[in-house]
Amino acid sequence: MLELNKEKFLETELGRELKYCITRWDKVLGICSRYQWGTPEHRKARAAADKCQVQWEVYQMALRQFYGVEYCFTRTDEYFGVVTQDEEDWLLKVERISSGDKAPGIKDFGHATSTTCSA
Repeated sequence: MLELNKEKFLETELGRELKYCITRWDKVLGICSRYQWGTPEHRKARAAADKCQVQWEVYQMALRQFYGVEYCFTRTDEYFGVVTQDEEDWLLKVERISSGDKAPGIKDFGHATSTTCSA
């Protein structure tokens, strides 16, 4: 197994794409919750969320295969990110900032839930 340097990993192309995927997934899940189930808007957002989940599962598999760590996607009203199931080891944590219509700010803990594992 390779040793995972989280800061360096998140600066790689794979790490940047993982951050984009997780951020987009959280965003489209939020959009899903704004629309009534079955409406065209909900179906479109749900399809985007499903694509993000499939992409996440590939990232999750790569992290497990190369680094031996099982990370999970998690989201709450306060934050979202990527963490181990015991919530001890954060790869990425994004804290939501209540700032009106502005996008949430990202606070990357690097070393650093209710957790959702796709396994």
